[in-house]
Amino acid sequence: MASSSTPEPTRVFVTGLGMISPAGAGVAPFWDDLCAGRQRFEELPPLYPGMKTGILGGRVPRSAYEEALARAGAETRATPRAASVFAEYAALEALQDAGLHPGDAALRDAVVCVGSSDGQADALEDLVAGRRDVKETGGFSSYSISEGVARAVGSRGQVFTAQSTCASANVALSCALELLRSGAADTAIVGGCDPYSEKNIIGFTTLQAIGPAPCRPFAGNRRFVTPSEGAGVLVLQTERALRPGTRPYAEVLATAVSNDAGHPTAPDRDGVAACHRRALDEAGLGPEDIDVIFAHGTGSRANDAIEGGIFAEHYPKAAVTAIKGTIGHLMGGAGAAGSVAACLTLRHRLVPPTPIEASEVELDINLVTGTPRALPELRHVQSNAFGFGGNNAIAIFRSAE
Repeated sequence: MASSSTPEPTRVFVTGLGMISPAGAGVAPFWDDLCAGRQRFEELPPLYPGMKTGILGGRVPRSAYEEALARAGAETRATPRAASVFAEYAALEALQDAGLHPGDAALRDAVVCVGSSDGQADALEDLVAGRRDVKETGGFSSYSISEGVARAVGSRGQVFTAQSTCASANVALSCALELLRSGAADTAIVGGCDPYSEKNIIGFTTLQAIGPAPCRPFAGNRRFVTPSEGAGVLVLQTERALRPGTRPYAEVLATAVSNDAGHPTAPDRDGVAACHRRALDEAGLGPEDIDVIFAHGTGSRANDAIEGGIFAEHYPKAAVTAIKGTIGHLMGGAGAAGSVAACLTLRHRLVPPTPIEASEVELDINLVTGTPRALPELRHVQSNAFGFGGNNAIAIFRSAE
């Protein structure tokens, strides 16, 4: 008699990581800055008469941008747009880290899915401001970001761009995971990116959400978000695609995606809590099984109060950290930065700190501050990403060892 039990889902592993951020080009400087709690924020120029001065943001250093541009595909080099430059660099670094190369047989049918909130914002803003002619922009389609990554890695498989505000990268990860588990492919190049966007800066200024003090997640005196830019990319491979000697960073255990649509900007506690429960259900875990949480942790009053309240109530033992205090808010790429950091935490058994003092923590949560925290028995790491419009997306990673 045939068994009626549900078959185990295909196991999917992270085998390569790529990153470009205000820390510079590469995963190594990103991880170094996170562990040191080193901020590289700079004062952003006013964008209109009367705009407040002294607003802080995170920018990819010019030298890192030039390094990324030199590695990007020919079409991107011909008409550079920051999102494409960032995404292609991070994808190629992740590919090399996974022991693959552009055009590798394993990549012919690879899924490519990149999340972005603002897409090719700089090209459109240059056109509007008269800094570039329309023929010089390279176009404004956000799909072109993922299309460029597919060309750069040599994939002819399915290509997507996910746009779910600041949850975009985790939504992209969820889409790629479903496709790999469905058998559509055995390899995926997945991540998120966003460029510096004048529209964003003006919008956040209108909301009085950015200012001269850096992001201070979960601190009692938190006040501002710190906008940033960059890209993070992960190479995902099914268990059957792993080559001999491959040492994965982590297993992608589960993802959960939801949308509350309750308010344009304010998070909904019930919706955020429901997304947490769904992620745990998908992973077959309880909240007590989560060892580390990379919080969305924007440093805003509302987000941190809701997210921190859920941690205090349901995850009292989990070590919590919020990397936006160090690297800034990469918008659509924020979830990718969190996922890259989660995988590095599993590899090194080390949780980078939130750059505030322990005495400043407002809520009763197990926030990592000061120096990195060693967790030798680390097994499960959760990465949160939430966005305007009620977008929620959570990923859970498991130790591959």
